[in-house]
Amino acid sequence: MFGINADPRKAGAFFPGGSILNDQPLAQGRGHWAALGLLLIGTVFVSLITTFASLAYQGGATPMLLVWSRFTALTLTLFLVLRAGGGTFRLPQRNFRATFWIAICLMMMSVGYLSSVAFIKVSLAVILLYTYPLLVAVFAALSGREKISPLRALLLVTAFAGLVIALGRDIGLTVDLAGIAFDPAQISLDWRGAALALIASLGVAGFVTWGGAYLDGVDSRVMNFWANLWMIGLATLYVAIVGGVALPQSGLGWVGYLGATACYVTAMICWFASMKTLSPTETAMTLNLEPAISLVAATLVLAEATSAQQWIGTIILLISIIFSSVAVRHKK
Repeated sequence: MFGINADPRKAGAFFPGGSILNDQPLAQGRGHWAALGLLLIGTVFVSLITTFASLAYQGGATPMLLVWSRFTALTLTLFLVLRAGGGTFRLPQRNFRATFWIAICLMMMSVGYLSSVAFIKVSLAVILLYTYPLLVAVFAALSGREKISPLRALLLVTAFAGLVIALGRDIGLTVDLAGIAFDPAQISLDWRGAALALIASLGVAGFVTWGGAYLDGVDSRVMNFWANLWMIGLATLYVAIVGGVALPQSGLGWVGYLGATACYVTAMICWFASMKTLSPTETAMTLNLEPAISLVAATLVLAEATSAQQWIGTIILLISIIFSSVAVRHKK
C-alpha cells in the first residue's frame, strides 16, 4: 500500500478486490504498465456509470441520490481501508488545499454527467463529455506544460469536426454521400443535457491536467478521501436547500443505482492511483476507450439507437485525439 511519502513505483495501489501491485519495489517499466492497467480498469467502470444511472432513473431514482451516494460510498470505503491498514489521514498543507479544488472538478464531473442523461441519451452524453481531451490540450498549453504544434492543432480541429459529425442529426446536421445539410427544425438535442455534459467535461479536463501534480509523493487514497468528503458536504448542502432525493421504486432501478455507485467507487480509486505515475497525455490516451465502451453498453443494455453517422464521427474524434497524444509522447 502507498504510504504518505511513498514512491508510486514502489508500492501497491488498492482497489476493491485487493492490491494490484505487490509491496516490493517495482522497476519503472512494471510500475508504468501496472498504472496503465489500473487506468484501463477505471475507464471500463466509469464507462458503465451512465448506463446504470439511466436504469436507476427509469426506476424512479433521482440524479442527486446517485451523486450523494457515490461520494458517501467511496469515502466510507477509503476510510475503512485506511483504518484497517493503519494509514494516516494527514496530508502536507499544499496537497490538503488541493483536495478542495479537486473536489470541485470531480463535483462538476459527477453532477454534470449523471444529470445530463436525465435529459439526453447516454450516447450523446458521452460524446459531449469527450470534449475534455480537447480542453486538456488547451489547458496544458496555457499552463506551459505542453506546446500545441501545428500538426497537433490540425488533429484537434479534426477531432472537433468528428464531434460535430457524431452529434449530427441531434443538432440538425446530416452528413452523407450527398453532402452536408443543416436543418434547424430538426434539432432535438436538449440544451440542458448538453450544458450539463459540457460542465462535466470541464471538470474532467481540470482534474486530468493538474490533479497528478498533487498526487506525487502522497497517498492517493488520502487525497481521494478528502476530496470526496468535501463533495459529500457540498452535495448535502444542496439537498438540504433544494431537495431532489428519491429512492428507486423497482428492482431494475435498484440494480442501476447500486451498479452506478459501485462503478464510481472502483473507477475513482483506480484513477487516483494511476495518475501518480502517468502523465496527463497518457491518461487521456487510455481514456480514449471510454466513448466506445459507453456507446456499446448503451446500445446493448438500453437499446439506444445509434446511427452510422454517430459512429463515424466518434471514430474520427477518437483517432484524432489518439494521434495527437502519440505525437506529444513521441516529441517527449
